[in-house]
Amino acid sequence: LAQAPSPSTVPHVSDRTPKMPKLLATSVALAAATAPCAAFVTAPTAQVQQQQQPRHQQLRGEATIDAQASSTASVAAAAVSLAGLGAAGMAVAGAAAKPRRSVVGRRVAGVCFPLTEKWDPLKLGSTDAKMERYTAVEIKHGRISMIACIGYVMPEIFRFPGCEDFANGLGALSSIPFEGWVQLVGFVGFHEVFVKPRTGGMGSYDLGFGTELLDGVSEEELERRQTVERNNGRLAMIGIMGLMVQDGMYGNPIQSLKVNGFWGPPVDFIIKDISMCVGPGPTPLCATKKAGSRITRTALRAEPPKMSPAVPFLKYPEVLDGWVGGEKGFDPLGITDALDVYIVREAELKHGRVAMLATVGWIATDLGARFPGEKFQGFSTIEAHDKMVQAGIFGPFLATVAAYEVYSGWLFFEGWEGRIKRDAGDFFLGKNFLPKDPEQERLMRLKELENGRLAMLAFSGICTQAVLLGGKTWPFL
Repeated sequence: LAQAPSPSTVPHVSDRTPKMPKLLATSVALAAATAPCAAFVTAPTAQVQQQQQPRHQQLRGEATIDAQASSTASVAAAAVSLAGLGAAGMAVAGAAAKPRRSVVGRRVAGVCFPLTEKWDPLKLGSTDAKMERYTAVEIKHGRISMIACIGYVMPEIFRFPGCEDFANGLGALSSIPFEGWVQLVGFVGFHEVFVKPRTGGMGSYDLGFGTELLDGVSEEELERRQTVERNNGRLAMIGIMGLMVQDGMYGNPIQSLKVNGFWGPPVDFIIKDISMCVGPGPTPLCATKKAGSRITRTALRAEPPKMSPAVPFLKYPEVLDGWVGGEKGFDPLGITDALDVYIVREAELKHGRVAMLATVGWIATDLGARFPGEKFQGFSTIEAHDKMVQAGIFGPFLATVAAYEVYSGWLFFEGWEGRIKRDAGDFFLGKNFLPKDPEQERLMRLKELENGRLAMLAFSGICTQAVLLGGKTWPFL
């Protein structure tokens, strides 16, 4: 039996570490004193060892722990001694630095930034059983897609003997012989019928392949690896669809990459027959062949482009020439490059007129103007919509608006296609109030257009300010 050393023979801790806290010195002293006393400790039994072993998820199957009861007293003494010294080491580490906590936020596998929670807008995974099924389906399709993407690339690098003449990609569907299809269907069918999820696994998607790579990993690392697999599978599903679409429309993309390079085949066929013209107006300037000259095209003299007066850093939209307000060239988004001016002006005038009526109506109701009747009293302008729906007035109101829309739609298409003489936004109402002088009429139309644009901005601001200020009325002071 080892004799415990006297206090005089034990080195004083404070002499060696003068700056060490008192708690640290006590821990080291206790560890040193515990080492010789370990000889009195008997060997633990197999049952105790099995109870003290930490329990964690077995990634290869059920736990098969076989503890041996042949431990000797010397082994137990060494273990207890090391435990004592380990406690001292932990105390030193605790005194030197604060304990480090795991910085991995525990979530559900497959959930990652920017989605920080379950994303299921259609409620497909409303129950645990459905969620388990869709999880297995997603992982399965992702794994198949990852193999398929690799299968698009590998035949250009390596082919099995006897498969040199088979086409790659979608071409394989027509080049593989019948016996090849039998082998493929048999292999996939065998996998679907006989390969089942393993007992005690992580889910129905856990078929037991490759789980030895997960032995001993932490829960955070396991969750990270599962998320990586799902994200790669999601990307592969999109990737294989893109490969197949491009293969069907333009040919095998991997072979095209080898032949034509990263940028693909030349695309000059798109523009080679387009005339060399400048100007979207009614009389564009086009380069023509000069008679008796070897030069096939005559170069146009470069002139500075005309800029928009309303937005000076943008080019003037030539298509607005002849339209009311066109001289200001206001089209910052270039909408008239994509849509006919007749369509755009029709929509602009209609929205401007509605916005002017809405602005006047909002201000009037905020100042106390109401239709006669009890149902129109006692609520704010913001509450008017819901109150009118509850009172049953919105139905006839929408029916009236629909009747006007049908009439205006008929007028629009008749005027746009030239079957009737009609300007954009002209509903043949109030034209007798316009001035007889053409220049004054143009100015009046311009005022309507600009007031409508201002009203659209004003009504948007009124609605926003009324809601943000908690129900304050106009002028929101």
